Amino acid sequence: MYFIELNNGVEIPQLGMGMAAIGSWQQDDEYVSEVILKAISLGYRHFDTASVYGNERALGRALKESGLPREELFITSKVWDTEQGNTKTHDAFARSLERLQLEYLDLYLVHWPVPAYTRETWEAMEALYQQKKVRALGLSNFRKSDIEQLATFAEVRPVCNQIELHPYFTQQPLVDYCQFHKIAISCWAPLGSGSAWSAVSEHEKPLVDPVILEIAKDHDVGPGQIILKWNIQQHRIVIPKSESLENMRNNFLLSNFNLSHSEINSINELNCNKRLGGDPDYANQTHVMVKVPD
Repeated sequence: MYFIELNNGVEIPQLGMGMAAIGSWQQDDEYVSEVILKAISLGYRHFDTASVYGNERALGRALKESGLPREELFITSKVWDTEQGNTKTHDAFARSLERLQLEYLDLYLVHWPVPAYTRETWEAMEALYQQKKVRALGLSNFRKSDIEQLATFAEVRPVCNQIELHPYFTQQPLVDYCQFHKIAISCWAPLGSGSAWSAVSEHEKPLVDPVILEIAKDHDVGPGQIILKWNIQQHRIVIPKSESLENMRNNFLLSNFNLSHSEINSINELNCNKRLGGDPDYANQTHVMVKVPD
């Protein structure tokens, strides 16, 4: 397993399991717990959920059933747009912990930027950090302007920014900015499958790009493994979502090959600024209508 040391000294597994819409959107039943237990049996220890995904309880049940020591796990959750603000963020965090049956989180993220509430939200998160209820604080979908706003008042530096990043949407200027400021990059939808709300047809995905397929053939691995290793070798965190045992296993088997500099550059050059998920410029307009389940 690969690890990255975050800017506060906490180590995070570079490969985690994304949990948006396992089964279906906000599904929270035994099926979800069974998928997580399969992942744990394969060696996954990093799980990335969010209050709005509606499956924190299923994750909590699976973690308890696994019997793994808490210190072997890395659990991330996020505060949703409608939960932002001082008191609301404290309440949202407490509800997440209760659903997860945990005493602390490893990482807590602002799910999407809502600039009017960023200061209140971040200060609430800083209080949770000082109380040792969370080991690290981070961002998700934050633009450069959002990070610059945060920098004017933050006392605790964010450790990461989780953004849409795949071979068709590399966001290199934002990646460079974050890495310069020692903010790690975490990639959601790293295989270019879009978000839980944006269906992407098979022929639009980087997984079927001829460049990716050729490199995969050369290494005798799957195209998904090539994309994940492309991220790993560039010191990024990846959280692919999968429900099948075969795909989860393949996503985890990345140590038997390395990409050359020219192969990495070939994949970098596939960028066409093609966003397949939500855009932080507009997302909040629809997010305010999305309810976090109890």
